[in-house]
Amino acid sequence: MEKKTRDQFRELLLETRKRLSGDYEKAKEASSEEFGMEMPDVNDEATRTISRRIIMSIGDKSLETLQQIEDALERMDRGEYGVCEECGANIPVGRLELLPYTAFCVQCQEDIEKS
Repeated sequence: MEKKTRDQFRELLLETRKRLSGDYEKAKEASSEEFGMEMPDVNDEATRTISRRIIMSIGDKSLETLQQIEDALERMDRGEYGVCEECGANIPVGRLELLPYTAFCVQCQEDIEKS
C-alpha cells in the first residue's frame, strides 16, 4: 500500500477513535445516571432496565470497535496494515474504506463468521 493511502487510512482511524471514545464516555455517563435514578413504579423500572441495557450495549460495541482500531494502528506501525491476518492476501481498498479497522478479507471474514 502506498504511503499516501496508508496515511489517509491512519487519519481516518484516528478520527474514528476520537469520535468513538467520546461516544463510549457518554454511554458510561448515561449508564451511571440511569443507575442512580429512583423510579416510582414498576413500569418506570422496566423502562429504566431496557434503557440501561441499550446504553451498555452501545458502550460495549464502541469499546470493541476501539480495540479493533488500536489493533489496526499497530498493524500499520508494523507495516502489515491492509493484509489479511488469516490468508495473507491484500485487503481491497474498497473494503478498508468501509471498515478501515478490519483485519480480514471478505472471504476469510465470512469463513470466521460461519465457524
